[in-house]
Amino acid sequence: MKSQRLPDTEFEIMDYIWELIPPVTTSMVMEKLGRERGWKIQTVVTLFGRLTERGFLRVERGSGRERSFYPIISREEYLRMETESFVERYHKNSFSSLLAALHSDHLSNEDLDEVSQWLASMKEGRSQ
Repeated sequence: MKSQRLPDTEFEIMDYIWELIPPVTTSMVMEKLGRERGWKIQTVVTLFGRLTERGFLRVERGSGRERSFYPIISREEYLRMETESFVERYHKNSFSSLLAALHSDHLSNEDLDEVSQWLASMKEGRSQ
């Protein structure tokens, strides 16, 4: 799938869908997100249509008007695409540039330890 950024509202719907066990219906999303946001059912139907056209959801017709939707891409796959695109666009594919941007007083010692352990495991995996 070609990397494509989801608008915030569509990402919000996908984020909710990724939490559920498929299939998902527009009624399920309307019940949770639609009511919270004050959306009309047609808004949810339109957003599902866009997500289907973009290749994020697969649809199966059920009985009557109800349709079942299944995510085609996982949250992890999407976040990887988004992150790779971000690093390429804003950091010219430089991991050190990304880390430098993250360098701040907001990083805890635990965060730094986790990054250090991850880097050590990556380095170890490449030497084998």
